[in-house]
Amino acid sequence: MKLFEDVEIINGHRAIYIQDLDLVVISDLQLGEELYLAEEKGIFVPQVQLKEIKKGLNDIFKKVKAKRILINGDLKHEFGEASRQEWREVIDFVEFLRKKVKEIIVVRGNHDNYLLNIASKINLQVFDPFYLEKGYLFTHGHKKIPYPKDFHTLIIGHEEPAIILKEGFDKIKLPALLYGKMKNGKRIICLPAFSYLSSGTEVNAVDKEDLLSPILKEDVEIDDLEVIGIDKEVGSLKFGKIKDIKISL
Repeated sequence: MKLFEDVEIINGHRAIYIQDLDLVVISDLQLGEELYLAEEKGIFVPQVQLKEIKKGLNDIFKKVKAKRILINGDLKHEFGEASRQEWREVIDFVEFLRKKVKEIIVVRGNHDNYLLNIASKINLQVFDPFYLEKGYLFTHGHKKIPYPKDFHTLIIGHEEPAIILKEGFDKIKLPALLYGKMKNGKRIICLPAFSYLSSGTEVNAVDKEDLLSPILKEDVEIDDLEVIGIDKEVGSLKFGKIKDIKISL
């Protein structure tokens, strides 16, 4: 499904493919979140997220024969020093990717404070605060950046957008991708979390001031962004603009 002539969402997946760059883009993997939930929140979930992420990427690379991948922030979960699970899973994940693609690009997110310690051990380059190539500007989205003059498309994560669909007392929540134009006329794409544990920001049910990303708060008319809901069984579904599916909870 095309977002723009040169950018498509990979059907049923929380990922995009940019033809001009031969690049798959994902965001917010949050590796190691299970250990954080157990130790900090007392919530115990099976440590299956890495397995599910690999499964999703295996399917993506069957559909798109890309030679490159970009992770647009929050490869790991802990804000502080990397946990033992994060060390193990980041190394495992990078080894997995190196068998699939020729180049891995990582943009630093707000959860990636100690990612450089791991990256230095495995020769993984991390860009901060953004990565720019052929006018495509990648930044995680948790803070404002000085926009380069020569960008035409901004790709962010961080918000982990989702939508709530409601009929009567029934509600369902779907991860969602947002896209459209910024106030300056440039194109923008906000990726959903690739983490399967993410709850996400319910963009059609929250007020603008409750959004997480300052970019979405200040540089975009959020209600005018187009919404694509993502379900791995049904596929990618167009819902029109956020203002068309606004609800109150």
